[in-house]
Amino acid sequence: MKQVKCRLKNAALWLLVLAVAAGSMALPAAVCGAYDRELFAAPRPRPATDLALSAAARENDFVSQLYERETLLGGWSEGWEPLEEEAAKAAAENARQTLLELSGMEHLSGETRRVLGEALAMSDLGQAWWDEMGFVRVRLGQVYLVTEPVTGLPVRLAVYGPADAPADPLALLEEWRALLGVDALPDWEEAETVQAGATELRSQQGRLRLQICAAHETFLLEAASFS
Repeated sequence: MKQVKCRLKNAALWLLVLAVAAGSMALPAAVCGAYDRELFAAPRPRPATDLALSAAARENDFVSQLYERETLLGGWSEGWEPLEEEAAKAAAENARQTLLELSGMEHLSGETRRVLGEALAMSDLGQAWWDEMGFVRVRLGQVYLVTEPVTGLPVRLAVYGPADAPADPLALLEEWRALLGVDALPDWEEAETVQAGATELRSQQGRLRLQICAAHETFLLEAASFS
């Protein structure tokens, strides 16, 4: 009889130990579950840039947005979706205003200015697309324009047709750099490029390059991030 009572007492003790152990395991699981629910209840903002950019570059919306797009989406050839009619109309109107400003740059070549004028005179709404970050691409005749979503500034201008290189491409790049508001970055330098007809400025602090290229019946004015 004593042996039976002892065994029952030992069994009850073991059940108590197991219950305590199970409770100690369930507590962190419950805490983690509650944390997960809090974590995923609403979208969390992700930093737009990383430490590759200087503090001044991170504070510049144009630079930081362009850097994030390069990190997430890469180049300009993929990831575009057509805009709906009303949004496409607004995008085309914004593109016309931007092209008007670009056509006023002093060092733009006469032929490029002429093609931009033809695009501005078109009554056709053209075509418009956007990507998942909100960058917008508009086509008006022989002109393609990509703009950045936060500032609305031009990222890429491509003019197809007889290419006419500017007389002073470096002066045009400096003019465009000021228009983009990135001339405050202190480390701009002319960079060598193997691409025919190309002139380029680079800022290491902003991981940003500005390039002009006039070749193969195409004039290209582009801002792009690099790693």
